[in-house]
Amino acid sequence: DKQVLIERIVRLQKSHARKNDKLEFLGEHIQQLLDEIRKKNKIIQCYALREESGTLSSEDMDANKERVIRLYKTEVQREIKTLLARKGGIMASVYTVHQQDGSMTLELSLQINQKLQAVLEDTLLKNITLKESLDTLGAEIARLSQENRRLQLNLQEIEGRLT
Repeated sequence: DKQVLIERIVRLQKSHARKNDKLEFLGEHIQQLLDEIRKKNKIIQCYALREESGTLSSEDMDANKERVIRLYKTEVQREIKTLLARKGGIMASVYTVHQQDGSMTLELSLQINQKLQAVLEDTLLKNITLKESLDTLGAEIARLSQENRRLQLNLQEIEGRLT
């Protein structure tokens, strides 16, 4: 009877060790995948910043973007409420190697990653749009400054003729 219990304990310990090894391997694999995702996000960011500005600023694109943003914001708000209802355990699982929440699955993790990717892309698009606006304003300020200087010189010239 003792021998059976000892054998069972040994089997359970071996099983436990295998599962711990597998868990460690999966944790390392997840870390590698997260590193790859970070690298790809940087590549996407660099690509988006180099994208020609004219292709992103058409009126149809702006109208469509506003519609998508409204829909996206309501979806994100709904998802945030769902995540907060789970006491933040899911997001803790996303950013750590070990699972913090029992309901965290690979599918849910991928969904969260897709949504974070969408937020990143949206932010990049907004940043690009803001950069375009700054460039336009800078060019307009330069043009107006030159025109102002030209008018001042003309005014001085006219005043010089009158005196």
